[in-house]
Amino acid sequence: MAGSSSWTGRSFTDWQDPIVLRRSSETNDFIRTVALQPGTYQYKYLVDGQWLTSPVEPVTSDGQGTFNNQRLVSPSATFHWKASWGGDEVFLAGDFTAWAELVPLKQEGPDTDFRLSCSLPPGAYCYQYLVDGTWMTSPDTPVGPDDDGHLCNRIKVEVLPAFQIFYATGWEDPVLRVRALSAAGEPQTQGWRDIPMQRTPSRASPSGGRWRTATIPATGDPAQGPPQLEFTVINASSSGSSGNGKDCDAPTHAASYRLRCPGGFKLQHGRLHPFPRACAAASMLVSDLDGTMVGDDPEADAGTEAFCRYWEDSAALSGGVLVYNTGRSLGQFKSLWQEKRGLLALPDVLITAVGTKIFMLDTEEQSRSEADGQAWKEDTQWASILDQDWDLRDVRQVAGEVISAIGPDQAQWLDDGSEHPHRIALSVQSSRVEEVCRLLADGCLAKGVKVRVIVSGTGGWRYVDCVSSRAGKLQALERVRALFSVPRDRCVAAGDSGNDILMLEGKNPAIVVGNAQPTLVDWLAEQPQNGRIVFTDASIARGILEGLCRHGLF
Repeated sequence: MAGSSSWTGRSFTDWQDPIVLRRSSETNDFIRTVALQPGTYQYKYLVDGQWLTSPVEPVTSDGQGTFNNQRLVSPSATFHWKASWGGDEVFLAGDFTAWAELVPLKQEGPDTDFRLSCSLPPGAYCYQYLVDGTWMTSPDTPVGPDDDGHLCNRIKVEVLPAFQIFYATGWEDPVLRVRALSAAGEPQTQGWRDIPMQRTPSRASPSGGRWRTATIPATGDPAQGPPQLEFTVINASSSGSSGNGKDCDAPTHAASYRLRCPGGFKLQHGRLHPFPRACAAASMLVSDLDGTMVGDDPEADAGTEAFCRYWEDSAALSGGVLVYNTGRSLGQFKSLWQEKRGLLALPDVLITAVGTKIFMLDTEEQSRSEADGQAWKEDTQWASILDQDWDLRDVRQVAGEVISAIGPDQAQWLDDGSEHPHRIALSVQSSRVEEVCRLLADGCLAKGVKVRVIVSGTGGWRYVDCVSSRAGKLQALERVRALFSVPRDRCVAAGDSGNDILMLEGKNPAIVVGNAQPTLVDWLAEQPQNGRIVFTDASIARGILEGLCRHGLF
């Protein structure tokens, strides 16, 4: 995201003395590694003098009207360099710090091994050791090339064993009262512990309330069997610290709820339900809008609403990221949002104008669960990336000459770059599309401008977009996927038309909905039939739901 200087303030120092972040020469991101005890922390970024939350990290309220980022810190990866391999000083660097920092490994005593425990989000990572000034890999850990071809050690971090509880309630201040139990059901602590439940990103209203959540790391020796947890839920606003008031949720025939193994669970109407998605790595859906997520008839609206219910009660609840990758402008999306209000799921990210603009939902004043869908922040760093090798004035001149040569009755302006400075858009008679594309590409090349020409639409007139060579639906998808650190195999693209090919032809899983246009279906028939792309029987949003199921990501 944008910013020339970045600091972070955090709850673990009572919001005193912000920590300066270092800029990575590899990615240009601001990074800092901090030593923390296990626990849950809130924090915020001070960017060029303005306090901001990161749009790609979980956001929660502090209970006083302020929204902060939040992270559960618990060891998830241990790095080990044996003393017998040599070295007096050992440091670690990896893509989890954007290669911007050297993190020291410590010895517990002379001639002991070097070790480091880290709290890393679930995902796959590359790393190397700097041993006495020389870059090395561990012989005990798998080695493979990173994206640039450098040999690195590789590690996959799984979701840590924990009890993740989601509670449907109308209470403002629900608190979990918990006690850890051994595998045999014996208490592991003297008393009970109170854990305030946090708001979730979900906009669902179960029984007129909201979903709240709390995560309790699993403790105990796994060799003895899965640890257990017992708990009740109290309404702190009415029950007080004793929890003996009338607002205490416990089972009808027992003093407390009991979970006999770690995992994700929903508690609603006094009954616990397994919710395994809570324990999976976050997923991302990048979907086209018109013809894919929304349609023009009641049946399509019903499918859009069904998807919204699924997303808010499942994917969004467990940290999923929803992206709309559309040819619409931001203003046109806002109009659609009002038109389909209550039916259309609110996205976390908007990619507009054929991948030339990226907008993040603004959660500075309102959380996603309360947002009205009207406040968005542009990814200005993406705009800076697209500036390279692009000259709007030259492209506009070339397009004007093409229109004059073809004739205004055969090609017309839709956008001369005034609204989207990294794209010009034309409407062209279908019989002249191939010629227009060639003239645009040749004319821009002659001026030294690198462009991508994109054709979409059906019928007698087609849309022809000329964009920066660095832009496009797939390029923007990869930008957003990297920002949210979503593994490629958990990022699904969905589309229905020819211009969606640009994001469907990547390496990520993809969905072609059943109502897809002939151009896209013909293209799909020419692709390797390896299961990466599924062609659904259902149409529009119901096709997306079918596709997610078939990819095992529902």
